[in-house]
Amino acid sequence: MKHFLKLMFFTLIASFALAQSTTSGDITGVVTDPSGAVVPHAKLTATNDGTGESHAATTNAEGSYRFSFLKPGSYTVKASAPGFQDNTRKVQVGLGQAATVNMAMAITSATTTVEVTTSALEVENADLSTRFDNEQISLVPNPGNDLSAVAQTAPGAIMNTQAGFGNFSTFGLPGTSNLFTLNGQNDNDPFLNLNNSGATNLLLGSNDVQEATVTNNGYSGQYGQLAGSQVNYISKSGQNAFHGNATYFWNGRVLNANDYLNNLAIAGSPSTPKPFDNVNQWAVGIGGPIKSDKTFFFFNYEGLRVILPTAAQVRIPTAEFQAATLANLAGKDPAALPFYQNIFGLYNGVKGSQVGTGTCSTLTVLTLAGPCFNRLQTTQNNFTHEYQMSLRIDQKFSDKDSLFGRVQTDQGVQATFTDPINSVFNTQSTQPEYQGQLSETHIFNANAVNEFKLSGQWYTAFFDNPSRSAALAVFPTTLAFSGGFSRLGGADFNFPQGRNVTQYQVVDDYSMTKGNHTLKFGVNYHRNDVTDFDYGVFTSGEAITSVDSFVNGQTDFFQQNFPTKFSQPIALYGLGFYGQDEWKVSNKLKLTLALRLDHNSNPVCQTNCFAELAVPFTQLAHDPSIPYNQAIATGLHQAYPSTDVIVWQPRLGFTFSPFSSNKTVLRGGIGIFGDSFPAVLVDNFSSNPPVLNSFQVAGPLSPASAGNVFQLASGANQSFINSFTNGGTLASIQATNPAFAPPTITSSDSEIRQPRYQEWNLQIEQDLGWNSVFSLNYVGNHGIFEAVQNNGLNAFNDPAAPGGIPVTGLPTTAPDPRFSTVTQIQSIGVSNYNGLVSSFRHNFNRGFSFQ
Repeated sequence: MKHFLKLMFFTLIASFALAQSTTSGDITGVVTDPSGAVVPHAKLTATNDGTGESHAATTNAEGSYRFSFLKPGSYTVKASAPGFQDNTRKVQVGLGQAATVNMAMAITSATTTVEVTTSALEVENADLSTRFDNEQISLVPNPGNDLSAVAQTAPGAIMNTQAGFGNFSTFGLPGTSNLFTLNGQNDNDPFLNLNNSGATNLLLGSNDVQEATVTNNGYSGQYGQLAGSQVNYISKSGQNAFHGNATYFWNGRVLNANDYLNNLAIAGSPSTPKPFDNVNQWAVGIGGPIKSDKTFFFFNYEGLRVILPTAAQVRIPTAEFQAATLANLAGKDPAALPFYQNIFGLYNGVKGSQVGTGTCSTLTVLTLAGPCFNRLQTTQNNFTHEYQMSLRIDQKFSDKDSLFGRVQTDQGVQATFTDPINSVFNTQSTQPEYQGQLSETHIFNANAVNEFKLSGQWYTAFFDNPSRSAALAVFPTTLAFSGGFSRLGGADFNFPQGRNVTQYQVVDDYSMTKGNHTLKFGVNYHRNDVTDFDYGVFTSGEAITSVDSFVNGQTDFFQQNFPTKFSQPIALYGLGFYGQDEWKVSNKLKLTLALRLDHNSNPVCQTNCFAELAVPFTQLAHDPSIPYNQAIATGLHQAYPSTDVIVWQPRLGFTFSPFSSNKTVLRGGIGIFGDSFPAVLVDNFSSNPPVLNSFQVAGPLSPASAGNVFQLASGANQSFINSFTNGGTLASIQATNPAFAPPTITSSDSEIRQPRYQEWNLQIEQDLGWNSVFSLNYVGNHGIFEAVQNNGLNAFNDPAAPGGIPVTGLPTTAPDPRFSTVTQIQSIGVSNYNGLVSSFRHNFNRGFSFQ
């Protein structure tokens, strides 16, 4: 580690590495005299109109100046020089953007103040960035006031309306490659690489956010960790004047139509009444001075309470089917009768309106005079709620030092699953969260500024049936039909699961202006300690069966997991160095030269809970006489056998303004952007045998029947545990337990490369006047080393196996009888995207825009 840090330090010094802050903006420009000649050594001040905080700068020999790391907001810029009148301009500083303010000095005794409307065109760097001010965030229609929905209105973003993780994708990049930050703090779930929304799955806090930016193809060095959109939020702060707001939203049954299927009815049966729903959402914020020009506060409280309506169609067995099944079992397996009577009793307890009947097409054992099942339309209610409180304090110590601190708590209960058959099978999640950020800005001199950020976060997202014991007493597993009736037992097979996450993060950025170069240096370190609860999945088992097997007391498939522990401690961190030189070649041409280096740690289990195949499956000796404890390596501390130490990410961006009016901008760039694996991949290695044994069996369904599936799965687990330590083989285990079914396992390649994307673009933007801008952008990317879970290696790539299909690029392998299913994680994925994206943006008033 010592040599690694030395390497990073000297690399940064050699490359003039830079970082732009994700919590601030800049002001830059040129000071000229009446003839157009530059004015060197002019004195400039930028004063925040809300807080009175002042910053100083001096023009260089080329007349250029720059204010770095400014808090977004309204500023007054004043320029003065001997022999010239003072020139004052007002400008709006946006998050993650550089406002260009050129100052023309006049030789008169008068002083003028000019109101400057920040141009919608970014002429200082090549980043594809979309800014949203407070008015846009609060006024753009947004059901549920989900703060993450703001990012979906940026050019190139496509909302995820299908299955899979991530709420949007930009320019073809994965939805799990987007990074959300709040005041510079990562606000992502490290296990899934998703924004860390609360219990209601809405990202509350829109009333607390002053500005947001969505940056794609961020050629500036500070953008990293994930390769997709960088969505940055900053919170509101107090000012010298008190300000605040209060909002309230309501929606209820009277405003909503009934569900189509609820209105559907068969002859003689009424339609299902409209379910009751009620939504109350509110927000209150207030801020102001504690001490004028020195200390400010802002407090925000918002929340949501929802009575959640559901509408579902339930298929329940008819009385004729129930009687015929019980009669059939009485002669074949009378011990199963009480279990089946309980099943039918649960189905018969469903309340709903009949909307049809159906026949079980696969039924061959029973002869029924009528239909196999009735279809009922049901409506159930559930309750979910969440609130969020935050407090921010800003303190100005001097003209050189300022600091702010912010704390937040988010509390709520999620109605995760509402069962239409019996509420005892409902699932919920209690999700408390606490976070805080501390940021200090120090001005060394007119040309050097440093910004330091320290943050921490803790939250839990634990999902389970709060009445698990009662639910398992009612029905000990879950039962699904491959054709026929609705699932019984809810989603209990999929719970408990979830995680507790502790995150702490340190970010430091340094900016120095030297001539026509703005050099920036930065470091970003974040660590996540995760208590993983996902090992409770399938511990109660899941049965899947056809109706034919069901009437004979059998199930075709039953899976049950046997973990050694129900939680494991996982840890991972990321360390990034970045740097750049923003070179103002001329007033028309600006270049961004950046280098970023990221080290993503190999995730570790603090109890050495990882287990994998001793070598990748394609290199494994598939000899069933080799003992399991020689084929599987256990007690591993790191998840991957090997991975990249450093991901190098050089980038080049440019902007070119061909005309003096700056109403036409050509921008583009090319660079490498590192990504990181969702940490959920490590679940596969901590869920391998013998840490967690998973078995799939078939047999009698009722726990009272001889040789039932619960006994078969438990017996397979015990046989495997006993033999693993003693060097047992597949043959020795099956000799003592003929019903033993080989376990499943997940392993990895010998080296897992960190994913990365080569990204490029070329864009032209044209100011059309009347507050309107049109842009045409060609964007492309090429992904390499993306993670792939190659399922079915145990037969899929063996042409000789039944149904085996050879896969191009993978060696042909014989099946290994010691494992039922083998999954191998490989970093071989490749993706490509190329496309034209056009956008039109019109500012109606004070920055409120349509795009």
